[in-house]
Amino acid sequence: MSSHEDEKFASPADVHDAEKGVTSDEAAALEAAALPEFDDPNLDKDAAIAGVLEDDSPYPEVRSAVANTDDPTVPVSTVRAWTLGLIWAIIIPGLNQFFFFRYPSVTVSSMVAQLLTFPLGRLWARLVPNFRIFGVELNPGPFTIKEHVLITIMAGVGSGSAYATDIIAVQRVFYHQNYNFGYQWLVVMSTQLIGFSIGGIARRFLVQPPSMIWPYNLVTCALFNTLHAQQYAGVGTRGACRVKSSSTSPGDAVSPGTLSLVRAVCRYLFTALSFFSWVCWIKPNNLVVNQLFGVNNGLAMGLITFDWAQIAYTGSPLATPWWAEANVLGGFLFFFWFLTPILYFTNACPYNVTAILNDQGTFDEAKYQAYSPLYLSTTFALAYGLSFASITATITHAFLFFRKQIWTQARRSMHEQPDIHARLMAVYPQVPEWWYSIILVTMFVAGVVAITVWDTKFPVQYFILALAISFVYVIPIGMIQAITTQQVGLNVITELIIGYSLPGRPVAMMM
Repeated sequence: MSSHEDEKFASPADVHDAEKGVTSDEAAALEAAALPEFDDPNLDKDAAIAGVLEDDSPYPEVRSAVANTDDPTVPVSTVRAWTLGLIWAIIIPGLNQFFFFRYPSVTVSSMVAQLLTFPLGRLWARLVPNFRIFGVELNPGPFTIKEHVLITIMAGVGSGSAYATDIIAVQRVFYHQNYNFGYQWLVVMSTQLIGFSIGGIARRFLVQPPSMIWPYNLVTCALFNTLHAQQYAGVGTRGACRVKSSSTSPGDAVSPGTLSLVRAVCRYLFTALSFFSWVCWIKPNNLVVNQLFGVNNGLAMGLITFDWAQIAYTGSPLATPWWAEANVLGGFLFFFWFLTPILYFTNACPYNVTAILNDQGTFDEAKYQAYSPLYLSTTFALAYGLSFASITATITHAFLFFRKQIWTQARRSMHEQPDIHARLMAVYPQVPEWWYSIILVTMFVAGVVAITVWDTKFPVQYFILALAISFVYVIPIGMIQAITTQQVGLNVITELIIGYSLPGRPVAMMM
C-alpha cells in the first residue's frame, strides 16, 4: 500500500526523470547544476549528467576547451602582461581605425596578438632579468596562460573600430560640420563606454549561467590550451589534453604562408575558386540566369566556393552550433531562394530612368511625379521586413524560454553561481556592479553634453529613448548570441522610430 501511494503521489518531475532513465542522484546533480529551464539544443542530457557528476560543465564543448581546475597562485597581473597588453591595445585599434576608411579595408583581429604574444612572452621570460622596481618583479618566471589571456583581452576589447567614427566622418564630409576634438572625444567615448558598462552590469545574465557558452570564445580557449599544452600554466591539464589533438579551424593545421598563397590564388589568379558560378558559365548572356545564379548581381543559387574567406565571411561555421546553422540555412533558402524570385518576377518591373530626366540629363521633378516613385528592391524590402520580424521575435522568444532563468539570475548573487567555472572565478574579487553604474552615468552625461553643446538636432529625450531600447534588448539579444553566435541588429527599429519622430534630421538619425 505504501509503495502504491508513493507511486500515486509521485511528482511529474520524478515521473519524467524515471521515463528518461535518470536516477534520483543524477536528477539531484542536474538540479544542483542549475541547467537551463528552456530546451537548450546545445545540451546533451546524457553528457550533462556525466559532466555534472565529474564537477564539470554540462556542455561537452565547454568541457573539451576549458579546464575545470585552477591555481590561484599563478601570476596574472604582472609587468609583463600589462606592458605587452598595452602595446597591443594601442597598435591593433590604431591599425584598424587607420584602415577603416580605406579600401580595400584590412582588419587586424585580436588573434594576431594572441599568436604573437606567445613567443614574445616566452622571450621576455628568458631574456629579461628579474629586477624589482618598487617591489614589483619585472620577470616573475615562466610565461603563464593567465598572462596570455589577459594580454589577449586587452588587445581585443578595443580592437574594433568605433561605430561613432562613422558619424564624425559623415558630418565632416557631407554636412561640413567640422567640430573640434572635444566633441569627437565625447561622442566616441560615450557610445563605447555606455555599451561597456551595460555589458558589465549584465554579466550575471550573459556570462555566469552555464548555458551561456559563447562558442567563438571556446575556439579562443582551445587555442590557448594548444599553445600551452606542453607546460602546466595554472589552469589544469584536463582541458588541454582533450583539445590537444583537435583542430579548431583550418588555420590551426596550415601555416600562415600557405593560407596567404591560397588566398592570393582565390582572389587574383583564379577567382572562380571563390565564386564557382558554373551555371552562369553555360549562359553568360542570359539575364534571368545571372539574376538567379550570379554572385555579384544575383541570388547565387547553387554557388560553390573553395575559398575559406568566403565560407567564413560572416563568421566561422566551425564555431557555430550545427542546429543554428541549419536554422539560418532554412530561413535563407525559403525567403531568398524561394520567395524572392516569386515576388520579383510577379510584382516587379524595370524602372526607366530616362523618363524622369530632362534634355540636359538632370533630374526633372515634374516628370518624376508624372512617371513613378522609386520602390525598394525585392531583397532589400524582404531583408528589412525580416529584420523587424526578428526584433519582435527576440522579445517573444526571451519571454517564452528565458524568463525563468533571467528571474533566477536577477535574484542570485555573483558569488552564488552553480557552474564550476563561475565557482572557480568566485575566488577572485569581482568588479562591483556599481563601478559599471558610475561609468554609465558619467558617459551618459558626456553624451548629453555632446548633443546639446554642439548643433546635432538630437534632443536629449530621444537619446534617453535610444538607451532605453538598448537596455530592453541587451539581455535577450545577448542570450541568443551566447547560445547561437547569431546577433539581432536594432538599427532598423531605431531608424524607423527616429525617422518618424524627427523627420528631416539625418544627423539625429545617425546619433
